[in-house]
Amino acid sequence: MKMRSMLGWVAAIAMLALCACGGGSAAGGNSETKLADQVTRAVYDNDISGVTQNFSADLTPQVTRASVGVLSDKMHDLGTYQGLTETAMDIPSRRYTFDAKFDKGDMTVGMRLDANGKILAYRVVPGTAH
Repeated sequence: MKMRSMLGWVAAIAMLALCACGGGSAAGGNSETKLADQVTRAVYDNDISGVTQNFSADLTPQVTRASVGVLSDKMHDLGTYQGLTETAMDIPSRRYTFDAKFDKGDMTVGMRLDANGKILAYRVVPGTAH
């Protein structure tokens, strides 16, 4: 049973990692942070339109309802979403990393943007449970 749960995690992470083809996440307290938060909230709410609304044209078709649903379930396993805190940024490459806080744990969110602010990569990695 635990193996099946781990396979679900791997599938969800693999989907978003495939979509991401990289990593990173938003910048501190500014538009990048708001964008990362908007996407993370949309994943949590299992809202594929909200997830993909700011994705690049190449990234959007790689996301499926099933993959968003699996990741949403994993987020809900950690409790209520409480928001993001920026942990790293690489401005020249437009890569940003955040800690997504939940009642019972956290996840790492990575995002990479193009020159126009569209999301080229969005990745979620399991963190620790509390």
